[in-house]
Amino acid sequence: MEPYSIAKDGHCLHVNDFKKMILGANYFFEREKEVINALNVFPVPDGDTGTNMSMTLKAAVEGSLAYDGPSIGELSEIVASKALMGARGNSGVILSQILRGIARGLRKKDHISPGELSKAFQYGVVYAYKAVSKPVEGTILTVAREMARGIRTAARKGENLYDAIEAAVNCGRQALARTTDMLPALKEAGVVDAGGLGLLVFFEGCLYAMKQSFHDMIHHKKVKPHTEETSSPIELLSKKPEKPDLDYPYCTEMLIKAATDNFDNIKETLFPLGDSLLVVTDKNMAKIHIHTASPDLIIMTALQYGSLHDIKIENMNDQQQEFFSSAGEVTTVLAGSAPGQQEKGEAGIISVSFGEGFQEIFLSLGADEIIFGGQTMNPKVEDLLHAVNKLPQQSAIILPNNRNIIMVAETVKTLTDKQIEVLKTKTLPEGLAALLAYNATQPVEDNIAAMLRSINRVKTGLVTYATRKTIIKGIDVEPGQFLGLSGDEIITAGKDIELAALDLVKEIITDDNDIITVFYGSEISRDQALALTSAIQKDYPSMEVELQYGGQPIYYYIFSVE
Repeated sequence: MEPYSIAKDGHCLHVNDFKKMILGANYFFEREKEVINALNVFPVPDGDTGTNMSMTLKAAVEGSLAYDGPSIGELSEIVASKALMGARGNSGVILSQILRGIARGLRKKDHISPGELSKAFQYGVVYAYKAVSKPVEGTILTVAREMARGIRTAARKGENLYDAIEAAVNCGRQALARTTDMLPALKEAGVVDAGGLGLLVFFEGCLYAMKQSFHDMIHHKKVKPHTEETSSPIELLSKKPEKPDLDYPYCTEMLIKAATDNFDNIKETLFPLGDSLLVVTDKNMAKIHIHTASPDLIIMTALQYGSLHDIKIENMNDQQQEFFSSAGEVTTVLAGSAPGQQEKGEAGIISVSFGEGFQEIFLSLGADEIIFGGQTMNPKVEDLLHAVNKLPQQSAIILPNNRNIIMVAETVKTLTDKQIEVLKTKTLPEGLAALLAYNATQPVEDNIAAMLRSINRVKTGLVTYATRKTIIKGIDVEPGQFLGLSGDEIITAGKDIELAALDLVKEIITDDNDIITVFYGSEISRDQALALTSAIQKDYPSMEVELQYGGQPIYYYIFSVE
């Protein structure tokens, strides 16, 4: 099959064109993901929509490159399956569901017309809306629906594929601009919806890739031989891979923990050693993903920055050979497992957590599996699914401990025969409260009820820093200021971390509260934490004040109030 295979009239899309579109979307996402991340309503370091969608898309690309058959239907199913397993965060899950719906519409097809692509897109929108328990307009869902409307109108007019997708992109741009006025939070922050922009970037990448194929065929242009210096990124990406022998066959991942933040040049150091490099840093931690021919060099290099954890090395040549037979098998990296002497109940407990201290606390309270993840470091569906499959019990309770991981956890329900309960814990203190209420001798239903009651009794306060200047509900925020957060509200902002923490505590404590636990993070010394604890005890002498090492990044302090 020719690498550029759109029919001369632009009304037929073949498998290599579809593959090229996925690659084009991936290229555009790499270019724009930090712009998407920056579209954060709150001026805090949790803007990870671009990263989550990008990593979800990378999983889809890996599936695309592993397929060498003639069917666009088969390819779309593989792309959707890999995206689902690699989905991270709410935005990643929604993107994977859009791809899943598109695959449903393209089932058993070797090529597609504008009308068939329009129908497939409609399926994508339906699947996306179904994935969200309470759909909200002014989000990625709105942009997806309007894009589907644009491509449907163009297809009915008899437009070719390129013009139909261009119409979808144009409608998407208009819908994205309207999101600012559709949600008060977006309007106050003066931004558009990050997920909606991500979807638009995805299809702009598809459109760019399609333009290459379309014009090469319509205008009978010969594809010129290119060198690495002269090839456009999309042309380089769309080269057919040598299937059995990759240049960089080892997918290598690890977590680096350092005493200080010394990751300034880590990307430049690792870049020559492979491709598909992804580095996510946060204070004294870095998550590394790279495809390489020499994983030993990656490990030796990474050791220069700190201690290594959760090392995973996979041979992608083996993965390609076994792709179809192992599509449902996954490998996940777990932060730890519960001590063997813990009494096992009817349900295994899986908790998402970050920070060495929090991890140890969750394990000591009886969690069976800990998945590394949290703010800016959302785990993928595959990680949670592997943890569920690893449990000896036929039931599992998942504690996401972050609002952006709940949808990922809910997705696991559809991928296993085990009984899964997802408790919608939005913070680490809520997860701890739930686990404290768990009794291994009681039935699962009784435990769920008790855990929910415990979650509702705990309040969480967070102290972090501001990433940009803004005004939210009358509070002037400057970059670098310390922020006190309670739920979805910024309570206080200031230049003194202890004052910001005390102001936050003052707002969240009521006369009904008896206990406050202070979890201090990786950037706070124990002496600092002790001083703050003493100040809190002085202000609230009748309360029990406890101090625990959480070791969490991003948040200097996390308060649990009961």
